[in-house]
Amino acid sequence: MKRQQKKQAYQRKSIKPSMKKHLQALGMTSEQAYFTWCDHHKILPSLEKSRQAMADEVRLYQRERVSLRSQARMHHNPDRFLRAVCWGEILPETIHRTGWREVAAVISKSTLKRNRSQYCRQQLATFLIDLNRKTKFVFETTILGGETVYFIQALMAIYDERDRWVRPMADWRPPTHNLHGQFASLLNHLFVQYSSVPVFMSSGWFRTDKKGKIARAGYLHLAAGYNIRKFDLTGLFDTKMTKKMARYFEQAPDTCRLESALNWAHIHDLGGDQRLFEAVSASRIGDNTKNQTFWTSVIRFFIEHPMLDRAYVGPIVDYLHAQKFAVQECVVGPGVVERVLPPQPNLSMVGRTPTALLKRVERWHGDLAKSSGAENLFFKKSGIPAFRKKTGEHKEDAWQIRELLSGADLVLESRKMQHCVSSYARACAAGHCSIWALEYVTPKSVQKHQTIEVRLDKKLGKTIVQCRGKRNRYPTQAELSIIKQWCYAAELSLSRYIAHLTDD
Repeated sequence: MKRQQKKQAYQRKSIKPSMKKHLQALGMTSEQAYFTWCDHHKILPSLEKSRQAMADEVRLYQRERVSLRSQARMHHNPDRFLRAVCWGEILPETIHRTGWREVAAVISKSTLKRNRSQYCRQQLATFLIDLNRKTKFVFETTILGGETVYFIQALMAIYDERDRWVRPMADWRPPTHNLHGQFASLLNHLFVQYSSVPVFMSSGWFRTDKKGKIARAGYLHLAAGYNIRKFDLTGLFDTKMTKKMARYFEQAPDTCRLESALNWAHIHDLGGDQRLFEAVSASRIGDNTKNQTFWTSVIRFFIEHPMLDRAYVGPIVDYLHAQKFAVQECVVGPGVVERVLPPQPNLSMVGRTPTALLKRVERWHGDLAKSSGAENLFFKKSGIPAFRKKTGEHKEDAWQIRELLSGADLVLESRKMQHCVSSYARACAAGHCSIWALEYVTPKSVQKHQTIEVRLDKKLGKTIVQCRGKRNRYPTQAELSIIKQWCYAAELSLSRYIAHLTDD
């Protein structure tokens, strides 16, 4: 340490006066800062330079400052910023302003991917600048399916379909200050020729997946005045749509996506209700597009037995999927994996009763809890902070939410809560989700209340998708309140399917 200090002191004494003035001209406070600047600009770092070299560095520094000031002014002027991004004059990685950087990335990716001509770049800039002057959603975000998306993604998709516009953009005026209302009005103005399009169809313009293309094509199909029954839904829905189902489709909630709206219409067409739709949507067949004939028979079973508690929909669906479709991979030796076919590939719902089916489900849950394969797995921490809130008469009494980090913990939780959480061991080990336990802790006991599943997704973020108590009961209002406090503290999202479901 002393040797390093002596070396630095020697370097400070040995630096020439002309070099000190040069560092001051560059705004550097230390030799290390100057060396870093040189490395960034690929200049040979040295404390002994000619006058010509020092003059060149000063001119480079001044040009850099002028460029930074110009960009700083541009990043506070939306019109100049949008025009510069459309023309490729600004790189997204050079932007530090949150929100504007993401907007520039979407525009740059789109313009580079499609190799737009100068005319198209100018038209795109005019389109975005005109929108930004009339509305404020060009730089704004919204939530779609638990994922934060930017309006600019939808606007670029709208611009790509400019050949389908039925009215000029210049004639549009926003009828409301609500961002979603403005966006729906913009779509109606540009695309809708005859009858109106359901509001939930607008969400398709924000999507970037393959199903998003189908959703946008469906919007344009309806906007042109055609019936949804004549639209090709291959890949989304294989069941033939009836006239009654088409009427229910138009009445689907505004928060639905296209897949959810089709399920809404299908369930109501069969005679189901809102609660059954929510229970099915929260299960593994919520947006399912495979084996729809069998799952239609399952939905009919739930409709034919209205007194069956809808809290059992999820567990029953899990059991049926495991028995009829799930293919497991078992390690039978060093490096040897054997595929095990489903136990009942010919399973059907004919002649089944709720009592007998629930007994089989409970027996299956018990077999899962006794499974030895899960006990040998260990999980990495998800990075989500645990939660603890003191309450009750004693200082030691508290609510706590802790993460379960091994297969043995899941098996123990499954046995005590009498549900199938142990079946999530491999998903937790793979990092797809994490399981948490909501408990009330006192000096004498630990009372278990809820088991919580947090879905870990790079696109959708960290979202609570399931909360179940003993024997798969829904959370009470008090339990849900604690979970919501944890969501706020840990920056988690709460699935809309369980946000309002309580078991008071």
